[in-house]
Amino acid sequence: MRLAEDRSGHRMLLVLGKRLLQHGQGLMAALAVVAMFLVSPTTHGTDLHDHDHPQVLLVHSYHQGLPWTDSVHSGFTAGLGEQARHTSLFVEYLDALRTPITDSAVEMATVAHLVERYRNRAVDLLVATDDPAWRLLTKYRDRIAPGKPLLFAGANNLRIEHLAEFDRLIGVAETPDFPANLALMRTLHPAVQRLLVIGDDTPTFESNLAALRDANAAMSESFTIEPLAFRTLADLRSALAGQQGNYLAFLMGRPRDGRGNTVSGPEVAAEVRQATERPIYSGWSFFLGHGIVGGRLVSGEDQGTALAALVKSQLAGERAVTSPRVIESPNRDAFDHRELKRLGIDERKLPAGARIINRPPGIAETHPQLVTGAIALFILLLGMIGLQTAYSRRRRELSARLERELTLMQALMNAAPFPMFYKDAEMRYQRFNEAFLRFLGKTREELQGQSVGAAGQTTGQTGLFRSKDEELLRQGGQQIYETQVTAADGRRHDIVFHKAVVRLADGTNAGIVGAMLDVSELRSSEAALRDLNQSLEERVSERTAALTQANLKLQGAVDSLALAQDELVHSEKLASLGAMVAGVAHELNTPIGNGLTVATTLQDELAALHGEVSQGAVRRSQLDRFFGRGEAALEILVRNLQRAAQLIANFKEVAVDQTSDRRRQFRLIDVVRENVQAFEAGSASQPPHFVIDIDGSFELDSYPGALGQILLNLFENARLHAFADRDPGEIRIVARESGRGRIQLDISDNGCGIPAESLTRIFDPFYTTRMGQGGSGLGLAIVFRLVTQTLHGRVRVSSRVGDGTIFMIDIPCNPDSVAMEHDEAGTPAANPDIAAAPQLPGPPLHLRDELLEIRELIESHAASVAATNATEMDRYHLQHIFRKLDDAFAGHDLGAQIEADLAFHVAIIEATHDPALRKVGDAVIQLMYGHIRRNLDRLMPDPVSATRLREQHREMFAAIIARDAEAAGIAAAAHMAYVRAKARENSAPC
Repeated sequence: MRLAEDRSGHRMLLVLGKRLLQHGQGLMAALAVVAMFLVSPTTHGTDLHDHDHPQVLLVHSYHQGLPWTDSVHSGFTAGLGEQARHTSLFVEYLDALRTPITDSAVEMATVAHLVERYRNRAVDLLVATDDPAWRLLTKYRDRIAPGKPLLFAGANNLRIEHLAEFDRLIGVAETPDFPANLALMRTLHPAVQRLLVIGDDTPTFESNLAALRDANAAMSESFTIEPLAFRTLADLRSALAGQQGNYLAFLMGRPRDGRGNTVSGPEVAAEVRQATERPIYSGWSFFLGHGIVGGRLVSGEDQGTALAALVKSQLAGERAVTSPRVIESPNRDAFDHRELKRLGIDERKLPAGARIINRPPGIAETHPQLVTGAIALFILLLGMIGLQTAYSRRRRELSARLERELTLMQALMNAAPFPMFYKDAEMRYQRFNEAFLRFLGKTREELQGQSVGAAGQTTGQTGLFRSKDEELLRQGGQQIYETQVTAADGRRHDIVFHKAVVRLADGTNAGIVGAMLDVSELRSSEAALRDLNQSLEERVSERTAALTQANLKLQGAVDSLALAQDELVHSEKLASLGAMVAGVAHELNTPIGNGLTVATTLQDELAALHGEVSQGAVRRSQLDRFFGRGEAALEILVRNLQRAAQLIANFKEVAVDQTSDRRRQFRLIDVVRENVQAFEAGSASQPPHFVIDIDGSFELDSYPGALGQILLNLFENARLHAFADRDPGEIRIVARESGRGRIQLDISDNGCGIPAESLTRIFDPFYTTRMGQGGSGLGLAIVFRLVTQTLHGRVRVSSRVGDGTIFMIDIPCNPDSVAMEHDEAGTPAANPDIAAAPQLPGPPLHLRDELLEIRELIESHAASVAATNATEMDRYHLQHIFRKLDDAFAGHDLGAQIEADLAFHVAIIEATHDPALRKVGDAVIQLMYGHIRRNLDRLMPDPVSATRLREQHREMFAAIIARDAEAAGIAAAAHMAYVRAKARENSAPC
């Protein structure tokens, strides 16, 4: 490693140039600086670039001897490690702390010095520490080392956006961790509210103070910040002397002494410590050990080490443009033991892994050999005492243990339900349990010390047992075999013997232990089972044949039932088409009858005129009258024929669509209008009033016949049920984009509503509340089948008695796109069929007051999850719906407010992309419509309530768009809490 020298003379000339400039002698200053570089020795003119020793120019902002600069340089050189031996390192000190570069002449002179000095060095890397060097090299890099990477450390509060205009630039930011230090001070001093921030008059202090204020404002329990920024230490001491009360001090600046000289960090910390007894914290390590408690500190040594790591990576071939631009400041927790003890701060409250300095060494550190010897001697004495005690105890325990083991072994043998025995090496019985004696019908005295012959077995059995024992003793290990043994009852039992050799520690065989398992009943059961299996196979064959015949009959019944259901559905569709034909015929009768009447009248007029012409007595007035009546007649005739042609065309389009199941491209509004007109024409009584709110740009490539059948069935369902006992009301048809190429079509009425007990079954085939009164129970079943199977969509229903009903149909613009969303099992991955509310135990859910609590939980959680999971398409869709909601709340259209409010809540649940949440939300949405209608009908007339509801929706929308999950959940919960409170005030369920 080689260092650049001869800096003192250059620095003196620079100071002289600065002073000349301050006195207006700019030309003389410039000449003096240029002369300095002309006379300065250049020892590098003949050196050539050595690729094995890359050349690195390190420029420090401050002077050598400053603790911060020295620590950065120390960390840098230590971090280079072995790389330092293969690197030519040149070091320059700008001394910008004592003589700041405040004018262009001095700046240009400094740059000229660096350019001239390193012109022929072929510098491979430029390295800067702290802000002055960073600013200088970024500004003049192309003059000093064109095209070379620039690395930096110690740049204050530098962020990635500050580097947008640079390339080949990477470094370590010096960013004090103010949030961590504020949280630490709040933890250690929870009762203190004032924070004195001690600084100076530099821009760096202003920048750090602003960052500290921002971090403090973000705290849940913030400090009251009082800046003490003075140019001199004397002013700072005076200010601290006048401070009263309980406060903390945060040191983040270095005022100058009385002569204007910069004071080092340790000196400033010592001065502040003498001026106040209150705890002092900081964010920089050069204050530590001189009066501050500590904190999460920016360390010059760590900055240098991190910078060295970047240099090593660049020298290893890494390109700056592919590396992170700004490395996070490597701050660490460090504290002064003396200050912790003085202030009585418990070290257990400090962050884990914190470094503690100035901790007094223990005796183990001051006299390690003495402590080690004492411990060894103590352990030796304890060991000797322990051995003596153990030896005595062991002798006593062995005797007692032997007796316990024998007693225990006998107890274990007696507790066993099967016979057990022990024979010595001479094959004589020494121990056995009670089960063994009972099985053989012998007493303990008859067997004790006897051979196997005393067991009362036959000669053949005795010989077998003796040969097996001899084989086991000879081979060792274990032995398992089955044979028959004569028991005390005189019968021969099937017995499985388990035997093992008892081997002592010296390898000697001490005998045999054995156990006898009576498997006589098992063998009998096996024989019986074999007989049973033989007869069971025959019975299974017979039963299988019977079940096969039953299954064939059952399958035939199922096929017949399915065919019957399909026929009924087909008949229902034809019946609705026939009713429409009758209505259209009735409608055609009027224009055709009018046309026939006019044509007959015109024929009579023409005959009369012909007679007059034949007699030659025609007058001009007669011709004028004929022409006038003829024109009027033709106008009436054309108008009625056009009306008939329009009716026929609409009927033809609807009829062809419904009977052909053809697929084509169409505008949604055209199909809706055609079916509305067909329904109005086919209604025997006064039809409901239709309100259509559909954008004319909505186009689908789908099945208009299926969609028309759905609409006509829903219209007819509303006529028969919603307006059965009242005058025809209103049916509102609204369409909107639901995202991802889908359209949601809402068909709502203001009729009588659907009871809760029927709401969960309305899509079941053959279920109707008007059985025998014209209801087949197939209308909504056809709707569900067409939506889910033909259109590949889903349908929801929400209703409340007295508040009307809304059917929400979500379908794709192109059914083929749904196939792309199917999972491997072939089921829709993103569109679960949610057609009706689930069966719930107990009273209907919408009658319980707990529904509001459930809605509050669902909506608050959904808003929070949507703020996190919503895609850009979801956010765009939610924004579109929110505008409609806000506009609706500004007016007085209750229907529009209900549709927009329901759509807003549905969109939030859809944006969560959480299958479980969407499933629960869809179940509750079945019952939302009535609640929203009741809420808005009661609250919107009150200006205060209407304004509050509008503000709550705005808060929810803003939090979701800002991706603030916590705020979104709080806003949704507050909204539902407000609705619940208003519901209780009115003593009505919501």
